[in-house]
Amino acid sequence: MLIRTLLLIVTLLCSATPLSAQNWSDYPDTLAPFSYSEQNLAEHWQTLTYGLRGPLPTADSLREDAERWPEMYGYTQAHLQSIANTHPELAHLSEGNLDEHFDAYAAELRNAWSLLFNGRFQEARDLGLALGPAGYFPGLYAQALYATLIETDPDKRHSLLEEVIHLTRDIMPMAPDHPMIRFGNAYGKARILEDVSATEALGTGYTSEIQDTLETLLDEDANNVYAITLLAGVQAGIIEKAGGFVARLTYGAKQSSVVELFEQARKISPKYPGVYYEYARAHVKMNGDDGKKAALPLLEKVDSMQPVSAEEALLIRAATRLRGILL
Repeated sequence: MLIRTLLLIVTLLCSATPLSAQNWSDYPDTLAPFSYSEQNLAEHWQTLTYGLRGPLPTADSLREDAERWPEMYGYTQAHLQSIANTHPELAHLSEGNLDEHFDAYAAELRNAWSLLFNGRFQEARDLGLALGPAGYFPGLYAQALYATLIETDPDKRHSLLEEVIHLTRDIMPMAPDHPMIRFGNAYGKARILEDVSATEALGTGYTSEIQDTLETLLDEDANNVYAITLLAGVQAGIIEKAGGFVARLTYGAKQSSVVELFEQARKISPKYPGVYYEYARAHVKMNGDDGKKAALPLLEKVDSMQPVSAEEALLIRAATRLRGILL
């Protein structure tokens, strides 16, 4: 166990260095600013996460997680000790046993989530990875959002998403039933598939893996709006790249199923702009120019929404841009 943990620490630290050293573009100052903090995050947590990104990090929630996934927390303690010199601001967490510092550790996790919601994506990513697996949830989600909604260079975007895939895959054995680890892995794969040809997509082997992961997550929680939306978008992409007949025969992807999933997501989270934006994109993917008629009202709906986080502000901007292209 110890040897495995030490080898994993070395692997993750080495793989994280190149991208963390890059300078990311800032969250656009033309969009709404946000000022969440680890102190006020609790009062906004449900609104920001729709209750589906796990509990607010607290000492109690960490104790519950440590009991459920002891290997992950054993690794976290070793990881924090390994970075004490390079991250002196976190060195206090490495003294003694981690469970003695759960209050302080939870505060750092809340800080990472706050940075994410405020649009300080690189800071959220760097702090999250420094904190270990529990910090990967806000950290790698920040990285995936940045790659999807801000990064414009295709090669850089793919590198960022590939790192999300690799890091979630590396820690998955410690907590194979953790919903956020599995969703993050599927999200990175799904976004990469959007940018490649049908032949390249088939070569990755990602399509079936994504569907299996998301369907399992929905078996566990039928109201997981993020899994529903991503699955619907993935199926629309399959139809776009493979054609309706092959998509249905090989992957079970049908236009009627895509619409059904998105309508389900709208009922669960009617104020989440990501549902409407992805729904509009799906119509265009599946029907080309003929999909514009159904897509435009969805994008108009997004225009009237008030964002509660940097993620939502970026989704609204993306919807506005897509509407301009379709008009």
